[in-house]
Amino acid sequence: MSVGCVHKLLTSLYRWQCLNISTRRMYSARPSRLSRPRPRPILAWERRSQRGRATWSEEASCVEMNKQQREELAAAYQALDSFGLSEGINNHLSTKAPARNGKGEVILLFPYGLHWNEVTASRLVGVDMASGTVVEGVGEPETTAVNIHCQVYQEALKSGSSINTVFHLHTPYCSALSCLQDPTLRMIHQNSARFFGDVAYDDGYEGLAMDTEEGCRLARIMSGKSVLIMGNHGILVTDETVARAFNTTYYLERAAMVQILAMSSGAKLSELDDAGASLVRTQIMANYTKDSTLYFEAIKRLIRIKSPYDYTE
Repeated sequence: MSVGCVHKLLTSLYRWQCLNISTRRMYSARPSRLSRPRPRPILAWERRSQRGRATWSEEASCVEMNKQQREELAAAYQALDSFGLSEGINNHLSTKAPARNGKGEVILLFPYGLHWNEVTASRLVGVDMASGTVVEGVGEPETTAVNIHCQVYQEALKSGSSINTVFHLHTPYCSALSCLQDPTLRMIHQNSARFFGDVAYDDGYEGLAMDTEEGCRLARIMSGKSVLIMGNHGILVTDETVARAFNTTYYLERAAMVQILAMSSGAKLSELDDAGASLVRTQIMANYTKDSTLYFEAIKRLIRIKSPYDYTE
């Protein structure tokens, strides 16, 4: 072999070796696809809170967003039942979701006849807010549910409110409070103070909500507040997300429980002044969306273990 050929061969081997070393360094400096942490998907409530308004994501399809809202609401039904806060096959929780067909929004409710522990994403029905008719799913919601929820949402739209979720329950301690001549939630505890200035009261109970006017009346009484204590009846809770409404319902019942227990002692209640209660509310609400979401996610993990019905199905 000539000297020239040997020189060319050695030069080629040298270049190949340099390229091989460079390539190895490049890939060793990059984590493999398997080793890279996968980004957590952004949930609907996070997109809405980031944008500051209740708009549905352009990236996700209406079907996907509808399913996500169904799962959130079904989890709330099962979780509140696990706390003993359901009542028979009555009371009702709802949230808005984009319609599966991409045309506007629907109100998700559970069909009349199901126990709250049986509620799953696929069993919820979608109700047209304007007509009150079922446009998604099988079954019919309770008449009072349609009359209350549809009207509350419609009144919220008129006022420009960001309400996306409505809960109506007859929780034991809140119901006991609603039966008093003075059902005022007293600012006697930290859990009470979180509701400072955010509770409305209805003392005009006239029976079941068998027509839409009752829903309109309740919405007008709330007048922008998140909580309505319904005299001789129960509570109505409204909020931007299912997680927040769940958190509000839980702590409202806890606040009512503390008050009823304190009142049962017969001793005089020690109430916070307005400045103190206002400060506590400001402190709690500053982190309310995050706190509500983390708590609700923890509860969902528990009910997936305990409940015989998978709320995501």
